Amino acid sequence: MMNTTPFLRPLMMPLSVSLLATSLIMVACSSDPDPIPLQPQLPAIGGSVVKSIKHLGNMTSSYDWEFSYVSGRLVTASGTIRDASGDVDESYSYTSTIGYGPNYIAVNNSSGDATNVALNTQGYIERMTVNRNIYNFTYTDGRLTAWDKTVFENSFGQAKQYRSSATIEYANGNLSRIVYYAPDNDPITLTFTPSQLVNYNGLLPETASEELGCLGFEHLYYAGFLGRPTINMVKSLTVTDSKGQTSYTTDFEYGTRGNDIVLCNYHTPQGGVASASYGY
Repeated sequence: MMNTTPFLRPLMMPLSVSLLATSLIMVACSSDPDPIPLQPQLPAIGGSVVKSIKHLGNMTSSYDWEFSYVSGRLVTASGTIRDASGDVDESYSYTSTIGYGPNYIAVNNSSGDATNVALNTQGYIERMTVNRNIYNFTYTDGRLTAWDKTVFENSFGQAKQYRSSATIEYANGNLSRIVYYAPDNDPITLTFTPSQLVNYNGLLPETASEELGCLGFEHLYYAGFLGRPTINMVKSLTVTDSKGQTSYTTDFEYGTRGNDIVLCNYHTPQGGVASASYGY
């Protein structure tokens, strides 16, 4: 007897349907959210973030800055060196851009200096190299407490290196003392007296960027990568040499608008008058 059961063909998915299903799976996999970029805590707490810093008069060696922010992150900084010496003043400018990853930052400078940054678990800069130069930073309770810098120089085939460093102390959250070792010099001590004025904008103390280890790259502090700010603005700064002899004292006066500090006036060790103004 002939089998009259119809021949059953295997169920085959059309090629176009199969490719579509594969594509949908790939799209679903690729739609995972991108990692969230690092969101550092900016120094300004309770006040506006500073967008510009400008110096006038017989200032000590400083940098003027213009900052721009996107989504609460400092992304571009343009700096120009300022100095009482006409040969130095405004002789160098550069722009730095900061890119943000989930646990890292990328710093690119218009000067062409190759900059690499390593962050610690708190998100602060632990080590930074600029070309061959090496910077190391140490923190306690989120505040910068020590740094050292090694600068390499090549001259007529001879390699030399110069090292500078500092230890930094705080009292009740305020910057109180820095012992600074400049290359080939005896240490000097900077003693700070705080004012009653709260540092809502997270400003760095004027005239002390070199001793704080960030002269020329203060923007990385304002971006939130070099530790927490001193709580109160500095009222006075006294410098003593390695023998304990007082070299000079600098007094600071401030102008405010609401919680924002807009002006800092001071006298240089040479007796000149200088000022820093802050824009928001």
